[in-house]
Amino acid sequence: MKKKVLITGLNGNVAKTLAKRLDPSIYEITFLTSNKKQVSNNIFYWDSNKNYIDPEALKNTAHIIHLAGFNITNSWTSKNKQKMFNSRVETSNLLYKECKKNNIKPLSFISASAMGYYGFEAKGIQQEQDKAGNDWMARLCLEWEKAADNFQLIKTRVIKLRLSLIMDKHSGILQKTCLGFRFKTGLIFGDGSQSFPWIDIEDVAKFIEFTIQNKTVEGVFNLAAPEKISYNNFIKTVQQIKFKNSILFKIPKNVIEFFLPEKKSLLLNNTSLSTKKIESTGFKFIYRSLEECIKARLS
Repeated sequence: MKKKVLITGLNGNVAKTLAKRLDPSIYEITFLTSNKKQVSNNIFYWDSNKNYIDPEALKNTAHIIHLAGFNITNSWTSKNKQKMFNSRVETSNLLYKECKKNNIKPLSFISASAMGYYGFEAKGIQQEQDKAGNDWMARLCLEWEKAADNFQLIKTRVIKLRLSLIMDKHSGILQKTCLGFRFKTGLIFGDGSQSFPWIDIEDVAKFIEFTIQNKTVEGVFNLAAPEKISYNNFIKTVQQIKFKNSILFKIPKNVIEFFLPEKKSLLLNNTSLSTKKIESTGFKFIYRSLEECIKARLS
């Protein structure tokens, strides 16, 4: 009998990549959507604002993969911050409450989180047991993970993924970087020396599949490739591989801090992530080298 997998964040590229990776002969792949027009045989409607999930969505679900979240790169207005919080924390709470109410006990609850957990002021290489930071992004991640941990109360295995910068041609920082380079300019934020933890989108999907298949894997994981690089390394690698006839332009740190005081935690973040825990599971990365990853993504 196929194991039912329920994925949130239907329109995100991680969810799409994961769905393509999971073997349909082993898994029944289903999704949740907040768009009624997308509803079909394997796509169910939910509305966290009304505390509603189609009852059929959770029935017989073995694994819940919670990837939903209002894009963090949107402007940080009060309204958008609330959307970012609700789409992560309140949706996690809703999934738990509905499972508990209907006596549904999934084998695993796998939730996205982010390296922003450690905070903008984090120093050194961050390990999973290190404490959360104090800025808004760190507090969001902390509440996000606490909501996921509720599933332990119904004896469900919980895995939390502190995602680094995901390399994907069609979304995220690589897409935005390439867009700038198409105008012959690459932007360097600050002096470019800040750490740049990264992971290929296929490795994110592969690790989620790995956690589904390996029952002993649980808890929180830094999702980053082992190779440690700087933002300078990243931007110059993209330039050399795809945009050689371009120039690099630096935006000084003080300019970013003045015009985008809160978003400095995204643009100037110097967090470095330990990958000892993820490597100790026996997980094999597809891309351990940024150069190989960028070549594959931009080929």
